Amino acid sequence: MADDLQGPPSEPTPTPDPGAAPPPPAWSDTPASWPPPPTPQAGAWPGAPAGSQPQQQGYPGAYPPPGGYPPPGGYPPPGGYPPPGGYPPPGYGQPMGYPPVGYGAMPQYAGFWIRFVAFLIDAVVFTLAIIVAVISLIILIGFILVPLVALGYFPYFWWKGGATPGMKVVGLRVVRGIDGGPVSGGSACVRALVFYIEVLFSPLGLVGFIWAAFEPRKRALHDMAAGTVVIHAN
Repeated sequence: MADDLQGPPSEPTPTPDPGAAPPPPAWSDTPASWPPPPTPQAGAWPGAPAGSQPQQQGYPGAYPPPGGYPPPGGYPPPGGYPPPGGYPPPGYGQPMGYPPVGYGAMPQYAGFWIRFVAFLIDAVVFTLAIIVAVISLIILIGFILVPLVALGYFPYFWWKGGATPGMKVVGLRVVRGIDGGPVSGGSACVRALVFYIEVLFSPLGLVGFIWAAFEPRKRALHDMAAGTVVIHAN
């Protein structure tokens, strides 16, 4: 009864044959050794990671330097900088053609009276300059005002008031000959132009003034040219 409950007997474990070939490894889609480790290139500096570039020609020794980067003690100053005497370098000498700095001898200081005399001379020159400037300004203004006054005196008063100050004193007035109205600016200018010609060409021009003594309406030559007459204002 006990033998029936134990089940079938187990198969014996095979003993490996020492001369037999080992069994093939189990297949894997991605082997643990893939990708294969890179092979350092020939000539690379010692201790460089795999795949590094080879050491360049002309650079002796290993890279980086054994003492680390930058090298101990720092880089040597290029061209001897800073200068041996320290920074800033010593000052330059006196330029050629210039006197040395400072007085060549003890100066003689100017006193009060000599400076006062110089001031009086400057005051006289300054006053003369002011006088010349004022005279020049007066002359300049005269060049502008004299023609304006000379050419505009008579036509202005004939146009604006019908009479010059002298004509107002004696009670005379210049009006249009056709209707006795006030003189226009154009008529006043024509009357003045002929008037000036009569004055400039005296004594021949006096004929124009004398003509008023014989003309029925007492008109001078400049009145007839401008179409005006002179009447008593009162």
